[in-house]
Amino acid sequence: MKSLTVIAVMCCCCCFLLGQAMHLARPRPKPLDSSSTWNDLFMMTRRAQVEDAEHETRLLPVFTEVMLKEENSCCVNAMMLNYYLDHILHADEHVDKKYPHIRFVRSDLQRVANILKPHCESIDYSDHVHVKEFKKNYKTASEQEHEKTRNKAVGETIILFHYLFESCSARN
Repeated sequence: MKSLTVIAVMCCCCCFLLGQAMHLARPRPKPLDSSSTWNDLFMMTRRAQVEDAEHETRLLPVFTEVMLKEENSCCVNAMMLNYYLDHILHADEHVDKKYPHIRFVRSDLQRVANILKPHCESIDYSDHVHVKEFKKNYKTASEQEHEKTRNKAVGETIILFHYLFESCSARN
């Protein structure tokens, strides 16, 4: 009877540890659930959206609710986040003055990217259709008018953050 109890306890411990290991396979970045991050993001994107005259144009591809639940959608959005951090939200005196909350947003988004990096680096998502579509939209628009395109992208950061919020839940 004692050995059966020991085996049962060991099985429970193994199941718990396996569950924890699965949960760690893709942790949910804390900034995604931070009201402070959401507030800073709202303040930054609101300012950009007020200055955006072309409301019909969109740089980010549309993800349906079903698409956001697909296994690879978190890493696809993380790939676009990395592009944002490298090409749109990078430190720049002009941009930092224009969007006062960008420093806080940039820091939180960098934390999200760093947390997701180990999970997403095993597969190259740069050839994913949505990543290619976004890069093409941004590059094409940017060639015509860089500042307006960058402003539009800053305004759409809240959409990307929402995509990350929906697609990057912990897998268990």
